[in-house]
Amino acid sequence: MKLFVLLITGLFVAVAPCRAADEKTAIDAVALCERVKPAFVFISGGSGVVISPDGTLLTNHHVIGNQLEFDVRLGNGQFFRAKVLGKDVTGDLAALQLQLKPDEKVPYLELGDHDKILVGDPVIAVGNPFGIGLFDYQPTFSQGIISSLNQSQGSYTDSIITDASINPGNSGGPLIDREGRVIGINGQINTRFGFRSNTGLGVAISARRIHIWLPLLQKAKGGVVRHGRLPGIELESSEVGLLGMPKVKEVVEDSPAAKAGLQAGDRIVKFDGQSVPNVARLAGLIASYPENIEVPFDVERAGQTVSLKATLIFPRKGDLGFKLGKPGDKDEFVKITEVAKDSAAAKAGFVVGDEIVGIEEARLAMPVKRQFAILDAWQKNGVLAFQPVNIRVRRQKDTDDKEKKESEELKLRIIPK
Repeated sequence: MKLFVLLITGLFVAVAPCRAADEKTAIDAVALCERVKPAFVFISGGSGVVISPDGTLLTNHHVIGNQLEFDVRLGNGQFFRAKVLGKDVTGDLAALQLQLKPDEKVPYLELGDHDKILVGDPVIAVGNPFGIGLFDYQPTFSQGIISSLNQSQGSYTDSIITDASINPGNSGGPLIDREGRVIGINGQINTRFGFRSNTGLGVAISARRIHIWLPLLQKAKGGVVRHGRLPGIELESSEVGLLGMPKVKEVVEDSPAAKAGLQAGDRIVKFDGQSVPNVARLAGLIASYPENIEVPFDVERAGQTVSLKATLIFPRKGDLGFKLGKPGDKDEFVKITEVAKDSAAAKAGFVVGDEIVGIEEARLAMPVKRQFAILDAWQKNGVLAFQPVNIRVRRQKDTDDKEKKESEELKLRIIPK
């Protein structure tokens, strides 16, 4: 009996603090939601958030589209006119400005520090899922944790994954931490079977990206800010498959990568202070920055760490320098019918009569008319300057022999004049 009493007493001692903690957490969550709500923005069927007292607000580009002015409503009931400041179409971010009276201030939430958040930290997603907030003009709140960091999902690079419920209408709304700071802008959901509803994981644009892009968006005068790249570098993994740090396989002469000081054999270990465990992570980091930004990075070279800087550019596209012939019914592959003198194709070794059988790792195993449609569209679209493209061709052995032989891959690249 005494043992039973001791067990029951111990149970109550153990449970009581948990109950108190739960009640405190619930009270804190209620207070947090009330504090956050006034800075929420209902905009164009989606969501947004005010991030400064002068009325700068953030949302997704896909929420606003090509429209430049909006009538918006804050979570505290105030209506305003808002004008677009700038857009990042690729990264799906947009900054707008509320039209305020002189000296007028509005509720806002501070931007958080992405580098201080951890997987497992509690978060709240604020939004207008399925437009239900329009019935009473109250945003909804869904609670979860940070599930993963530094992820790339399509055009969302270096992004946050959360299990807080995000659904259509949440787009553009804030992902906030326990202090009410904006650590992300919610924008994507992972779906299954084509259903546009949350399946447990949502994607948010990180505060790190927002801090980088915001000054440029505010100065864009309603225009688009473009993403930068580091052209002229061919990478491979230092280990099997995608494992291992990115290793420089080749650097194109006079390219931005060459001007940054990169050399074949370098292993890129850090990019703007961020660790680079693999090629995918490096690609995601580079894609997170605007054009004309100088970014520091570190490489391992001959056992030493070398610090470099690269200016990211938005590379233009160039003509490939060859023409394609429309295939006949008996053709197996598409033929090159003309190669321009001194063109990228000529310098790469292409000749008239070559048949294109593969690009990069993909072999053109499809009907020849479909091949032509794909190659024709690719040719008209052009290739980014300094970007190497490996093309495999088949050609006749010599003029007297009708037998054809598949060549080694020819490397095509556009070098601006």
